[in-house]
Amino acid sequence: MMKILVCEDEAPASKQISKHIKEVQEDAEIIAAVETGEEALSVIRKHDLDLIFMDVELADGPCFETLDKIEINTPIIFTTAYDEYALKAFKLNSIDYLVKPISRDDIARGFQKYQKMKQTFDDGLAFKFAKEILHETNYKDRFLVKLGRKLFPLHIDEIAYFMASDKLVWLVTKEKKKYIVNFTLTELEEMLNPDVFFRLNRQFITHINSVKDLEPYFKGQVTVNLTPPVEDEIVISRNKTPELKDWLGV
Repeated sequence: MMKILVCEDEAPASKQISKHIKEVQEDAEIIAAVETGEEALSVIRKHDLDLIFMDVELADGPCFETLDKIEINTPIIFTTAYDEYALKAFKLNSIDYLVKPISRDDIARGFQKYQKMKQTFDDGLAFKFAKEILHETNYKDRFLVKLGRKLFPLHIDEIAYFMASDKLVWLVTKEKKKYIVNFTLTELEEMLNPDVFFRLNRQFITHINSVKDLEPYFKGQVTVNLTPPVEDEIVISRNKTPELKDWLGV
């Protein structure tokens, strides 16, 4: 039997992918269908898998964060609602990349490609290629936030700034809605496109469109006014002020 893991945070999509797998691959045994990266890691550690179908965005964050935690030589067919990485993957012909909605024919072509490239996967080369491709310019373009019992995505253009307060990090939207995120400001710096977001100080990372104006402060420093406004005065150090002005193009 061909042992397969399905990692997909949307239940309808997970059921559809599992259904298509069983239709096109008679000897397929779906070991587990999980929603999070942590659940996927648990299955990967316990089983000798032949193939993994993995969504790029999982319930607990991007799958790349999961893949970085463990050495995986099992081939992966990525699934996603966005095609921003697909062209790069196909250029190197290293791994399949299915864009939702995923059809039975998509799954069938994925298995055909897997069979053709199985030897490469066995050598561990294809997966290494795939990780390099997917990390190349992988700035985060949305965050999964929680409201009550529901999780929903927020695109980065909806975000005004990130704010550290009371030992928590808050995502603040342009409409001044606040959500807790499970990242430090340092971690967020690495995830966000530096052309769009800037670390102002130890407390704030702002979207470029949320900078209302700058005001002169003491000894070459400036203060920043954001939109929506914040209660605290945001002082930029003298050393960082030129960098901020350059980022703003002034």
